[in-house]
Amino acid sequence: MKRSNIIEKRRSMVSPLIKREVNLSFEIVDRIHAILDARGLKQKDLATMLHKNESEISKWMRGTHNFTLDTICMIEEALGVEILQVVPV
Repeated sequence: MKRSNIIEKRRSMVSPLIKREVNLSFEIVDRIHAILDARGLKQKDLATMLHKNESEISKWMRGTHNFTLDTICMIEEALGVEILQVVPV
């Protein structure tokens, strides 16, 4: 697939920090999807567990949501599994 020069130019202007944030957001979403898939659950089920609208969970799962620690903890509690792991120093 041919890449657009305009898009590539814009992409090159994105700071490394923003790129890292976007990648981390997608990694979080991928982890949540993997947990749901392993348990035979859908986004709708997660919405029910969290007492949220399915549309809100759908927005979160697009990979552009800025997850807060509160949100991550809430999801971890509902699913009973860690999403993020911090390596102790």
